[in-house]
Amino acid sequence: MKVDLKHCAKEALETAKTDLCRDGYLDPVAFIVTGHGILDFNLDYGDEEQKASAYSNLVEVARKQAGTAIITVNDARCGEEGSLEGYYPGKLEIEGAPECIYITVSGPAIRTWSISVPYSRRGDQFVFENPIEEFDDALNFLPGWPSEPPSAS
Repeated sequence: MKVDLKHCAKEALETAKTDLCRDGYLDPVAFIVTGHGILDFNLDYGDEEQKASAYSNLVEVARKQAGTAIITVNDARCGEEGSLEGYYPGKLEIEGAPECIYITVSGPAIRTWSISVPYSRRGDQFVFENPIEEFDDALNFLPGWPSEPPSAS
């Protein structure tokens, strides 16, 4: 089964925008792409330790299911270049970094791709800025998940 990962990620982004506008918050979700289809997961966690466990379990399922890609959808903060230096949970919020929807696509045989859409809240409305696409983000929240093409030896 051939899946257009970028198209799936952009569909997930539009759904995330709709959910955020409707609910006022965004629950983290993930999709594991396999040769047989796409598995979807709602990720539920309350703190950094539970978050690490949830994503670790996601990677374990992807490996067991022979996943070719993981797509993640999160509500996050957009940091400037170099703002992750000295990072700790909550750092970007304390520094006033804008909120964003953060989508990642990664896998053992693909180049990691992400899209961030900064947004602001105006009362009960949301104003979305232009998307920012990046390649080769370090996805520290997916421990043990290969996220770059294997190199030839």
